[in-house]
Amino acid sequence: MSQLCRNGHTSQTTDYCDQCGIVMRAPGSSTPAPSTPASSTPAPPVEFEGPSDTAPCLPLEPCPQCGAPRSEGDRFCETCGYDLVADVPAAAAPDGSSPDEKETWELSVQADREYFARFTGGHIDFPTHYPPRSFLLEDPEISIGRQSASRGTRPQIDLAGAPEDPAISHLHAILMRQHDGTYAIVDPGSSNGTTINGGSTSIPVNTPVTLGAGDRVHIGAWTTLTVHVSRA
Repeated sequence: MSQLCRNGHTSQTTDYCDQCGIVMRAPGSSTPAPSTPASSTPAPPVEFEGPSDTAPCLPLEPCPQCGAPRSEGDRFCETCGYDLVADVPAAAAPDGSSPDEKETWELSVQADREYFARFTGGHIDFPTHYPPRSFLLEDPEISIGRQSASRGTRPQIDLAGAPEDPAISHLHAILMRQHDGTYAIVDPGSSNGTTINGGSTSIPVNTPVTLGAGDRVHIGAWTTLTVHVSRA
């Protein structure tokens, strides 16, 4: 049986055209339509429209411990230290105090007969009456001594006036506040030195010595300064 090839020849063979040699199509077969190449232009992004009305932001609940307002992202309350994420109160300080407690430092002055008994700096009488004195420590640097107009010294803790310990230098010592809130004492080079807690050796000159609650600082012939620390 003869067939027409794709070139229009009549061929007696069914596999190849006996006129031009082209491959013959099988009966009933059709040439597949060429596929359309994909477009290289990307499809435009799909835009989503949000709701026309945005819900208002609700204010955050205040700190459950002290009621202070809080800000988005806060872990701890800025007022009392409450842990807003774990929902637990602020941890107490190592000494049992609360982190929001403020320390108050005070220095009391007294005539110390026990210290006077160890003084060997010359003939000085122990006072028969010495009124109690107390000084609140607030400044970052506090000088201790005896006021002298001729020398131009005006210490914040002025121990001049009757009864007066003449063995105290006009600028005998300096209290300096440390980064942690405590105080250290420095002897800038007093005539009779400065000792701590009944010690027999004076502290080194120009070397800060950290003080704590209950520490006793001995200056002059019979003067003892006692450190008091309270929390409120």
